[in-house]
Amino acid sequence: MRIDLNTRIKVLLDADMKGVMDSLIKLNSNFSKLRNPVLRKLLASRITIAEACKIGGCSQQDFFNNMRAIGFVIDEDVAVSETANENAIDFIRQTIVYELDVRPFLSRNEDPLKEILRLAKKIGIGERMKIINSFEPVPLIHLLAEKGFLVFSETVSDKLVITWFEKTRSELCVTRSTEEVAAEVPSKLFDKVMSRFRQNKIKYLDVRELEMPQPMLRILSVIENLKTDELLYVYHKKLPVYLLPELKKKGLIYLLNPKENHEVDIIIYR
Repeated sequence: MRIDLNTRIKVLLDADMKGVMDSLIKLNSNFSKLRNPVLRKLLASRITIAEACKIGGCSQQDFFNNMRAIGFVIDEDVAVSETANENAIDFIRQTIVYELDVRPFLSRNEDPLKEILRLAKKIGIGERMKIINSFEPVPLIHLLAEKGFLVFSETVSDKLVITWFEKTRSELCVTRSTEEVAAEVPSKLFDKVMSRFRQNKIKYLDVRELEMPQPMLRILSVIENLKTDELLYVYHKKLPVYLLPELKKKGLIYLLNPKENHEVDIIIYR
């Protein structure tokens, strides 16, 4: 099989799961996370070889050498494809920049996503957000790129990555508060949907005590086998921003019922 920098990791794994997995882990222990089947399914289809090299902290040449050793044909003349939203920021044009260093959040074991999205919603058209981190926030890049942000990420050092986001349209809605969701989905509708399913067909899952990213992984694992006559009822400690787009992609329907202390109940069905 011929591969290049734009080849998705999923393509490699589909061709030779064991060989590729062993080779990647030998290259960098960070790739051992791909042994988790749910995490592998979530990330492998999104990440290209070029992106994997950045995340794994390895050179593209070393990556290709390892793949060549297990039988892949390398096309090194193919340049990295740039998405319409990536590397398109015109830094010559001066504008207002909002800066957020998320490293203190991570050092306190806190999730900075809520603060990032609050800031993203606040900035105006043509304004930029500068996120300072210790690694490239690939899931965040995908999330905001899908929402219409221009993106550019630069690795300054092993422990310093700066990612720029530029807002491109005023109607952009990055996230919604649980209060807004509650206004859209009255509790009566939530109860009405629940009543359509037999009690023995409702599965309950409480992920409130799990650390990130375990809540999302557990939910995705359960819905893989969710039948058309079944419903999954999830108790979550917060609005799962990353999970919702994944549910949409899988063709699943979900409703949110916000509770006190930022907790939210979620029902998921086909």
